[in-house]
Amino acid sequence: MRPRFERCLETGKIVRIGRDPALVSKEIMEAERDLKSAKDSNGRNDFKWAIIQGYYSQFHSIRALVFSEGYREKSHSCLLYAAEALLLDEGIIDREVVEAFSHAMRVREAADYSSTYGEEAAEDVVRSTVRTFDIAKGLLLKD
Repeated sequence: MRPRFERCLETGKIVRIGRDPALVSKEIMEAERDLKSAKDSNGRNDFKWAIIQGYYSQFHSIRALVFSEGYREKSHSCLLYAAEALLLDEGIIDREVVEAFSHAMRVREAADYSSTYGEEAAEDVVRSTVRTFDIAKGLLLKD
């Protein structure tokens, strides 16, 4: 098990939960809503909001997958560590999904806290968000 994931478990920032299909469904619906908003914002050249909404779509997509594995995170970084340990290491998702989420997290922070954003970053985040959502939805529909 990965050390950062283990630390999140030890500190209570990741906890075991019972598998709850309604909770998973709620998260994937939020992911879809944020994805639509990201596409709309990007189409209006509102790149900051496209990035933020794209990030949150990825957040909810990955969160749905982590919930389906019986865990709940209490921090954004711990969600990333859970994705690595529970999804990537187990072969449920590929490295590209985890790297896209990590990248979107950094780009969203720059947009939110430093007002640093642009068209290329928004296009990249929205493109990877579509892929992440499609993968998560496909995996969750199989269950």
